[in-house]
Amino acid sequence: MLTVSGLTKSFGSRRVLDGLELAIDEGESVAMLGANGSGKTTTLRTIVGLSRPDAGSIHIGGVDAARQPLEARRRTSYLPQRSVFPGTLTVRETLTVVARLRGIDPLAVGRELEACGLVTLADENVGHLSGGEHQRLAMAVGFLPTVDLYLCDEPTASLDPAASRLLFHRARQLARGGRTLLFTTHVPADVRHLATRIVLLRNGRIESDAAGTFELRRYERLLERDMWGDDHDDAMWDSADPGERGRDGVRGPRVVAGAAAAGSR
Repeated sequence: MLTVSGLTKSFGSRRVLDGLELAIDEGESVAMLGANGSGKTTTLRTIVGLSRPDAGSIHIGGVDAARQPLEARRRTSYLPQRSVFPGTLTVRETLTVVARLRGIDPLAVGRELEACGLVTLADENVGHLSGGEHQRLAMAVGFLPTVDLYLCDEPTASLDPAASRLLFHRARQLARGGRTLLFTTHVPADVRHLATRIVLLRNGRIESDAAGTFELRRYERLLERDMWGDDHDDAMWDSADPGERGRDGVRGPRVVAGAAAAGSR
């Protein structure tokens, strides 16, 4: 579905992508991890055609993005970290305009309003939305077209848990339909709920590429350690209680049980 070969991109003297190689099959949901500045956003922007690479090739569904850029873009949809929409349009009007521009069936507007939890906000001006509501609108815009490849940059940014669940559900629907998802994240839950494979980006190159339940859980733990620091195991995991282990032998979070007990008092 997506083949990236020898992708190179520099900004001034700084090389952000350094011969990046990546191949993703139809129906995969791939999490791209990496520290800030590792090239994740640049990779997505280059694939979707918003940034021109210095070297390398991109093929989407067999289409050469350099030789047939419009056809390649028709096969993709991009959800950036931050989206800007006219504040005077309503939520419904915004989706309707996007549908007209991309030649999408107007019925898709109602579908995404419901799927992204926007029905009660459909006639609200975009300028009146909260940050999380604005992100849900961006999610609806990103999932509005039916395309081969969806590119999402930090898709759960600003979303509360309920909205994140909506995103996970919508993304899994697309995957079941054979669509392909490539997303960046720093959030362990995104990996747990969305990824079938993980690629780790470092200094503009793929450092590791892994699939399978064990590897996904291992990377999820690495993300948690990055978030919580070196004392993560002592603070979050009860190594002495085997009863906290799941079916795969991974220990469960002690702090969650403690919080639940506190909340029941």
